[in-house]
Amino acid sequence: MSQHSRERPADPRASVGSPAASNRRIRLTRCLAEIIPDARTIRVTLQAPARTWPSPYATAYDAAGRRLTLNQAQARTAARWIIRACPEAEWRHGQVLDLASGSITNAAATAYSMDGAR
Repeated sequence: MSQHSRERPADPRASVGSPAASNRRIRLTRCLAEIIPDARTIRVTLQAPARTWPSPYATAYDAAGRRLTLNQAQARTAARWIIRACPEAEWRHGQVLDLASGSITNAAATAYSMDGAR
């Protein structure tokens, strides 16, 4: 067995600020923009509004801050993709992904409510 085969490949998630993490976030925002065309931001929580158990859930908002209608598959898929792509986020609280910049922030800081009002 050669020395090279024993080396472990670098984990792209090891460094949050790494170019690999940045590229992953850019790819994520492009994919989300394709499945939710008018979305500007996506709010993600681990608790769907009508559920008493943990269930990844996403709510999309357009550039004017109006809530967009998502079907269950869109909401769950977007939430799961964002959670997996942003392991550094504090997932005990809702998070908001800005599709233009790729930045993720605490939902309380952006003041979105569950009914779509800002």
